[in-house]
Parts: sequence; structure tokens; C-alpha cells
Amino acid sequence: MIKDYVQYNPSKIIFGKGAENNIGKIISEEYQAKKVLIHYDSGDFIKPLIAKVRGLLEKEGIMVYELGGVVPNPKVSLMKDGCKLVRDNDIDFILAVGGGSTMDSTKYIACGAYYDGDLWDHQKFAPIETKVLKHAVIVTMPGTGSEVSTAAVWRDDTTDPERKTCVFANEMRFDFVIIDPELTYTLPKFQTAAGCFDIIAHSMEDYFCAPEDAEFYLSAYEGVIRDVMKNVKIAIKDPTNYTARANICRCAYVPLEDIIISGSTHGYCVHNLEKPMTGTYHRTHGEMLAIFFPAWFKYCYKMNMPLFTRICVNCFGARMDYEYPERTILEGINNLEHFIKDIGLPTRLSDIGIDDKFFDDCAQYGVDGGTDGYIGMGIKLYKEDIINVYKLAL
Repeated sequence: MIKDYVQYNPSKIIFGKGAENNIGKIISEEYQAKKVLIHYDSGDFIKPLIAKVRGLLEKEGIMVYELGGVVPNPKVSLMKDGCKLVRDNDIDFILAVGGGSTMDSTKYIACGAYYDGDLWDHQKFAPIETKVLKHAVIVTMPGTGSEVSTAAVWRDDTTDPERKTCVFANEMRFDFVIIDPELTYTLPKFQTAAGCFDIIAHSMEDYFCAPEDAEFYLSAYEGVIRDVMKNVKIAIKDPTNYTARANICRCAYVPLEDIIISGSTHGYCVHNLEKPMTGTYHRTHGEMLAIFFPAWFKYCYKMNMPLFTRICVNCFGARMDYEYPERTILEGINNLEHFIKDIGLPTRLSDIGIDDKFFDDCAQYGVDGGTDGYIGMGIKLYKEDIINVYKLAL
């Protein structure tokens, strides 16, 4: 049954070719900002865009500050540097230029610069009552959906092993979002593949938590999965194919925006078993999801045979075996692994040099951040279950 909900997403989305060309006028005229911090990642491919954005802002008389160096699984230490930069210079607007990690790091700075305490410890879903700076993003890597969500994922790089957390607050939503698919042309193939698998992963997470007797949810998620699987191959082969890039950019935030997820339960089981491993080994989020999802399928499919059968047929090209549906699921898992390899991502932890050293620690950290000792909603996993999934992924 569909759950009761209130839908509200105030983030303005500006989508299309050259959308970033108006960034200076928007910030100056609509937000009256005088001092802007541009926050971005450490990739060389983004430097020409940063120079362009800086010029557009300065043309409108805006004083520009820069803070680069964001890495996958963004570091709290850099975010705190950003907060200090904001306070010391009385900056009044934060502009993210990048993908999910840059977006999440920007959310910390915008909401944490004047926060009373440490934003890391903020109670999930509670309002942030201290001063929050206006903040926006120019998306260069679709995947996480952070551009439309209330969530941010951060890494505490002051602990050993390092740890990750996810904080939710409405104040973290961007005031506006610029999505120009042409800005994704220069993404390396690996980043394109990892971002696209993250989109697929978001759809699969909620697929297994969809309300009963609500076909819309299942069909919508299947549509996103199929479309991204098709277009990521095109984009990798032809990086400047606008249609493929635009389809990916549009699909990226569909599973995260309120249009689909409202009224549904959100499981995020695989994300929660992945998060401790990614924090420990500093790997790319989408890459690790690509390793863990097939393993999760193998471990969990008997817990909901009809739904696993359906997704394997409708999304992964498996043939329906009505007499032995388990064969259908196993064929679907095999096809999914072949797809992952085809787009250049690993399917085993051993492929990227990870062993079982921290399985117990990561599983414990996973359930500590879950609910009553487990993670997931539609399918629940306890500590021993998480370790078993890790072993299947090894």
C-alpha cells in the first residue's frame, strides 16, 4: 500500500545546452550575492570549466573564491577548511561544480559554516536552525542524485579506519541546479560507468521496497534501469553523443526526486553495506556498488523470488523459466555481471585488491548505522548476513 506523504522539492532545475552560461546573472540578480565560493574536485578535466565559471561571475562584479581538491567520499577536513574560508571572508553563496562528492561537500560548507556544533553529528531529518548559505550546483557527473536530494554523505578522515555517514536535512537541498549534458562529454570512461551504475543502484534499492499493488513504482524503476543500461554503452563508445548523455543526466535524479519515491519505503540495503567498505578503502561509490549488487542478488534472491525473477526478465534479459524460476534469476545475475564488465567496472573485491581483513569491522559499522541491528527495509540484513555478502563479493 502507498504510504502517506508530503511532497516538496523546491530546487529549481535548469536543464539544457549552455545552461551554465547564465550562472553569473542568476547568482547576481536573483540571489544578490557579492562573494561566491566555487567548490570543485581535483580532476584536470574540470579546470577549463572552472575558469569559464569564474569569468562569468566576475563579469557580474562578484568576488570569487575557490576551493578545489574534493575526492571521492569527500573528506570532512576539507569541508571544515571551506567553512573557515566562508567565515573569514564573509562569503554569501557556495557554488558546487562537479559530481556527487562535490555536491555533498558543498552541502556541508553551506550548512555547517555557522552550525552550532559539528554538522557530522546532526540528527537525521531534523531541521538545521542555524544560518544556511544559499548554494547551487553545476553538474558535471550525473549519478548520485545529490542535486535534488536532502542527503549528503561524508567521510571522517581523522579516524582509523575512516568512517562515513549520511545526514539528511531539507536545508541541504540546492537552491538551483544547472544540468548541461555537454559538460559530461569530458568525463573519463570509468567515471561515466561508475555514475551510471549508481543510478541503476538507486532504482534497484527502492525496487525491492515498492508498495504492493502499485505497478507504477516497479515499471518506473525498470524504465530507468533499462534506459541507463542502454545509454551508458553509447556514451562510453561515443562520449559526445548528446542524446545518450542527456538521457543519463535526466535519469540520474529520477530515483531520488519526489515524483517516484514519494509514498514508498526506502531500503538502501546495498548502499549501507557498501558504505563502510568504501570509507575504509577509499574506492569510488559506483564501482563498489557494481561489486556488491550481484553478490547481494545471489544471497537474497530466495527472499523474494517473484520480484527478483521480474527484474531479471524485464531488465537483465533473462529468459523466463516457469518451471524453474531460479534458473531465470541466476541467468539474470550472470547477465548483470557481464554488463558490469562490459562497461569497464569490476565485479569482485579481489579485482581491486581488497581482501577479508576488515569484513567484521565494516559489517559492524554497517549495522551500527542501521535500525535495531540490521540494514535494509524490504530485505533486512544482519551483521552475519553482511559478512556473507562480502564473502560472495570477494
